[in-house]
Amino acid sequence: MSKKQMTFEEALAGLEKSAADLIRHDITLDEAMSDFEKGIDYYNKCSEILSEVKQKIVTIQNGEAR
Repeated sequence: MSKKQMTFEEALAGLEKSAADLIRHDITLDEAMSDFEKGIDYYNKCSEILSEVKQKIVTIQNGEAR
């Protein structure tokens, strides 16, 4: 799924999986780096979505979206 089309819940689940994979004891350095990079991407997507929602809330509170 494209990151542009990803929902917050999907991005959060991906972030949680990346974090869980990082604490495994049988992971190689390359796998850890890959999981870390994926986690950063998922974190950024979650942050982007939350920022958009926050802006919508501010707009509604200011009465601009009526």
